[in-house]
Amino acid sequence: MERFEQIKKDFEFREDDVKNILRLKPVMEKYKEEFIERFYKFISRFPESRKYLKTDEIIKRHQEKLREWYDDLFTGNYDYAYFHRLYRIGEKHVEIGLPTHYVNASFNFIRRFFIEKINQEFGLSDERNALVASIGKLLDINLDILTAAYREEELSKYQVMTKFEKTLFIIAKRFSDMLDFTLVGALILVSFFVLGLFVYDIYQLVFGIVPFDKGILMTLGTLLVLWAVSELMQEEIKHLKGGGFAIGAFIGVALAAIIRKILIVSLSAEKAIELLSYGAIVLSLGIVYWLLKKNK
Repeated sequence: MERFEQIKKDFEFREDDVKNILRLKPVMEKYKEEFIERFYKFISRFPESRKYLKTDEIIKRHQEKLREWYDDLFTGNYDYAYFHRLYRIGEKHVEIGLPTHYVNASFNFIRRFFIEKINQEFGLSDERNALVASIGKLLDINLDILTAAYREEELSKYQVMTKFEKTLFIIAKRFSDMLDFTLVGALILVSFFVLGLFVYDIYQLVFGIVPFDKGILMTLGTLLVLWAVSELMQEEIKHLKGGGFAIGAFIGVALAAIIRKILIVSLSAEKAIELLSYGAIVLSLGIVYWLLKKNK
């Protein structure tokens, strides 16, 4: 309990803030259902929202929990039980693997929603400013408690490791980072090679070394591969910043390379069997790519 009291002190959440929250309670009560509706519209924009809200039953249960949190927010009673409930919410988020990014983005929406309604009800006034400040402090405290579960989960995993395990973990992390940067360097090198191939295709086309129709298709195919490599590099940069591993981008490069081969082979009537085999590969890669996108 002392820890939670200190948190309130750290955020300068005082009795006058509690009074301001209680002042808001009857005002915000009438916006509760609108909040639920707009909140769900907001989180549905997240790429992986369906991963965590899979069924109607889960959505209904989550909405009820959201209503409980909304009601709790304006009770004015911020004791140990209140903070414990918040921490349990954070633990649940950790259990299902919800990224902290989604939690932070959601609280940004919540803050904007409350400010919008306070502005509607109180206009530009000193009272409005005080109410916004108080609800802002309370939301910051909520976010701090929720994300504490993530921090303590990470620390608990690290603290139970032996000295050897910690050393191995650090070495593995550094080696993984080195591999990621090596991959980016390799992609840069490959990009130069593909760019060189594109220039060579243009050279063959301009000087008539290859038939015009074949030269056009070769150039377009190489351009497609160059675009795919560029997309792959962008995804790898996102991965270095903490994003997931973009296997879909690798499949995109493979698709581009096979499509380039198909464009070239399609000019030759004698290579029908080879063309069919390439088509089967494209179909297989396309199915894998579709399944990856569908399950995101």
